[in-house]
Amino acid sequence: MTIKIIKAGLLTTIQDLGRHTYRQYGIASNGALDSYSHQIANWLVGKSKTSPTLEVTQLGPTLEFTQPMSIGISGAEFELLINDTPQPMNTTLHLKAGDVLQFGKLHFGARAYIAFAGQLKKSCVMGSFSTNLLAEFGGYKGRALKDGDEVAISSKTIKNTRVTPSELLQELHHNLQQKHVIVRITKGREDNLLTEQSARDLFEGQFKVSSYSNRMALTLESQPINLSQALSMTTVPVTTGTIQLPDSGRPIVTLADGQTTGGYPRIGQVISADLNLLGQLKAQETVSFYKVSFEKALSLYQQKEHFIQQMLN
Repeated sequence: MTIKIIKAGLLTTIQDLGRHTYRQYGIASNGALDSYSHQIANWLVGKSKTSPTLEVTQLGPTLEFTQPMSIGISGAEFELLINDTPQPMNTTLHLKAGDVLQFGKLHFGARAYIAFAGQLKKSCVMGSFSTNLLAEFGGYKGRALKDGDEVAISSKTIKNTRVTPSELLQELHHNLQQKHVIVRITKGREDNLLTEQSARDLFEGQFKVSSYSNRMALTLESQPINLSQALSMTTVPVTTGTIQLPDSGRPIVTLADGQTTGGYPRIGQVISADLNLLGQLKAQETVSFYKVSFEKALSLYQQKEHFIQQMLN
């Protein structure tokens, strides 16, 4: 069967949990920007958390299903309709041949994930189905979906209907509804080069998400953050969540599609447990940073992973 893309939306791509063993060759990790919502969507259809989903960004698609299919949708809260009839998110939806799924108004958050009971018939590239938009490989022809595309998938429905556990849904909605989020970070390799005032501003100020942000990086608007002295750096490794300080003095935060190296001072690192919060931010929303130790960052990651797996057991 195929899924017909009647309207593709703003940016709809195939993503999974990414490719993580090729960064030494300059290959970005890619993958879902909100890995936890991605996992919930897959759980709704009984799939492994590593299975590919469609990542929907701010303006969702309209899809027609040519055969029966069970799907699950989690993440940013959208108005959903099947054949013009409102439907809930965070529950298993069972579609018939000819049904049309439409994304309407976005209520809060930025990205939602559509998981399918059937298997997407796409090739695995470097251990992942994720789309690398810059290098144009993986996913669907290495690009975002377009109007008129047809995505091949095996037809499959599941008998039971799953609903996201209320405790997990409550936390998900609490995070998504915030117009201002506090993100925890560890110290950066070059954070000692900040002036005393800028070091305070990094943790006491609010940073607005720029409209120039994308899957590569969040560009933040603020009063300039300054170094105590000019610095000329050679290229150094960066990873998802690295906060770099370019010459403008306005920080940028590397996301899943970001480069593997950079030439700017690294003034902080967003902890793994909070990366999903970055993936749900939109332009004009704000973020603040709170410093934690490396030991605390590891503990928070382990706690969150345990909570998610316990809820989705």
